[in-house]
Amino acid sequence: MRILVTGAAGYIGSALVRALLPKGEVLAVDQAAPAAGTPLIGNLAYPQFARSLITPEVGVVFHLASLVSGGAEQNFELGTKVNLDATRDLLEACRLAGHRPKFVFASSIAVYGGALPDPVTDETPAAPRLSYGAQKLVCEILIADYTRRGFLDGCSLRLPAVIVRPGSANTAVSGWASAIIREPLAGRDYVCPVRPETRLACISLRRVVEAFQRATSVSGTFLLPGISVSAGQMWNAVKDRAKGKVTFAPDERLQAIMDAAPKTTVSNRGFKGSASIEEIVAEYEEEVASVANHG
Repeated sequence: MRILVTGAAGYIGSALVRALLPKGEVLAVDQAAPAAGTPLIGNLAYPQFARSLITPEVGVVFHLASLVSGGAEQNFELGTKVNLDATRDLLEACRLAGHRPKFVFASSIAVYGGALPDPVTDETPAAPRLSYGAQKLVCEILIADYTRRGFLDGCSLRLPAVIVRPGSANTAVSGWASAIIREPLAGRDYVCPVRPETRLACISLRRVVEAFQRATSVSGTFLLPGISVSAGQMWNAVKDRAKGKVTFAPDERLQAIMDAAPKTTVSNRGFKGSASIEEIVAEYEEEVASVANHG
């Protein structure tokens, strides 16, 4: 079976490609060359390229490519093109191919917003407050309708903040949740743009990769469980062995976004979350050590 992964050079995408390699040929699509799989380099914002990806041999599509929250808020036109239009092009390609492939979509807890319960559950209504969340929600609805019509078999996963992201920060509004761990462990000082008590629903990369693999056997829209961790708790989890320091200087605009974000997400749909921030940090340190030993 041929498996297609978009956003395959990204943080989640590259880990997912590595996990999928034993299961068949993996076509790894991104604008930069993916490190694993069969690379297909191109820009999904161009409809002709996006629609060319779905061939009769493709049995499963993992659609992870996106312009993340901060970037989509700063550039509405690009966010719409990448997050919404490119997804619809892929869906149309699946419809026209006629063989009903499995379509697994990386959605986000950004579909929620406003005065939220704690925890957010499967029954919490979506009410996005960012363009990114609105674009993800529209895609979820389209995937559900394409599934109803029998054009594909869709599954959308609403991801909490996935940490700890290595390397340089992207434009995600939750990027601080990785940086407050990654930077001091790497010996760099970090100025955190939210208050120490700011909480966010989090999950580790390992749990998300497991969830994507399970998603091939279920259909519908699923909220992944995210544990509630404060910025202060993230810093406390690494400060004893960190060589860099963390200070807090809240940014008013970002703080307002984080105050309206889900603090905890709970699902009874069979997906597994992380046990603690210490477990998440341990997984990250294990991966960093593995990369260092092999590179």
